[in-house]
Amino acid sequence: MVEFHKRTKIILGIASGAVVVLGLLVYFQSQGILKVFPNAEDRRQRLLLDIDESKFAKPEGLPDETFTQEIQKLYELKTRVENNRSDADAWFDFGYQMDFLNDHEGGVAAWEKALELQPGNFVTAFNLGDRYQYFLKDYQKSEMYYNKSLAIKPDFTSAYEGLGDLYRFNWKEKHDEFESLMIRAINNDLANRAKYYVTLVEYFVQTDLGRARGYYIEVKQLDPEGARQLAEDYPELVQ
Repeated sequence: MVEFHKRTKIILGIASGAVVVLGLLVYFQSQGILKVFPNAEDRRQRLLLDIDESKFAKPEGLPDETFTQEIQKLYELKTRVENNRSDADAWFDFGYQMDFLNDHEGGVAAWEKALELQPGNFVTAFNLGDRYQYFLKDYQKSEMYYNKSLAIKPDFTSAYEGLGDLYRFNWKEKHDEFESLMIRAINNDLANRAKYYVTLVEYFVQTDLGRARGYYIEVKQLDPEGARQLAEDYPELVQ
């Protein structure tokens, strides 16, 4: 019986010590002193870095051998991220490779992490807007990321073009916002004003000829050759 109590005390002592050590480890991790246990962000990043080759599709015209090499390159980029998970460029490149292999969801997830780490990167935000519009068909997120890109770089032509496509062709509920978007582009992307006016002419020529002619006048002032081409394509502008 004495021996039994002795063993019990030893076991309880070991257990108590383990609890104390565990508590200290948890405390030190919460203070950022140690990293012992995976947290929610660790688990999220592990999912972001998961490679599911069944989601890949060979880009058109890419030889089989090159396709295999591109998959191997993805694994190398994954290792690069794992070596430094705070490297926004590494996350971007990993997402770009996933996207190239036609895993657009995986690419978007990696790019969103890259944007968290580098919130001023207008190219990453634009890429997200494009993929959400053209591949994932989530128009609200597409609009959000295009606008985020433009908030960072108000004269970013590609973002205006992408958002213009979204409003004009894909998101019917936002169709009426296309004109105001083009005006916004004209006011911010001064180097491409004529191009936006041409777009407005083409947008209105079939539905509001008076408005189209008004924008056509602006094109004539900024780009006479562009105005000549418009007049050939749409003679009603000058009748």
